[in-house]
Amino acid sequence: MMFNEIWNKHESHLLNFIKTRVSDQCIAEDILQEVSIKLLDNINRKTVIKNYKTWLFQVCRNTIADYYRKNKKHSELSINNSEIEINSSTCVCDLSEFVIKTYLPEEYSKPLYLSDIKQKSQQEIAQILNLSLTATKSRIQRARKKLKEIISECVDINYNDRGEIFDFQLKKGCELPSELRAEIDRINLIL
Repeated sequence: MMFNEIWNKHESHLLNFIKTRVSDQCIAEDILQEVSIKLLDNINRKTVIKNYKTWLFQVCRNTIADYYRKNKKHSELSINNSEIEINSSTCVCDLSEFVIKTYLPEEYSKPLYLSDIKQKSQQEIAQILNLSLTATKSRIQRARKKLKEIISECVDINYNDRGEIFDFQLKKGCELPSELRAEIDRINLIL
């Protein structure tokens, strides 16, 4: 597929997605432009991308996270009707690495971390971990499923009609594990 064909098909959806996470129109357009550059770069490098839509939305998520990380913006998330204020040096995505490494067995945490945090391709992960591509894909999917099971024990997650998380709340009577509370304190999330 050619860049223009791919970009014309997904550009408006990507911009709408970015605008749900970034309130400033100019910044949203800058992020969209970064995503287009990444797409063009990957097409020029002849990177194999099986599903452009999925790939582009993941690149959007990562670029938005990078923006907040670089600019150390304040953000707020609602949990159980109380606010979590993110300190200027913190990104919620920093907590993801901790949760993956702490609550999943290493055979699942390593491939998921490399895939979802480090954004390595599944082929690269297979080579790094000395696994077949099939085994790598399987472990990443199992890791996601296990992580979702762990999270759903204490957190109610609400999805919009596009399958994106738009709200989550700590279940009544569910206490966060002490090591998770300690990590939240360490990265300066304020409950």
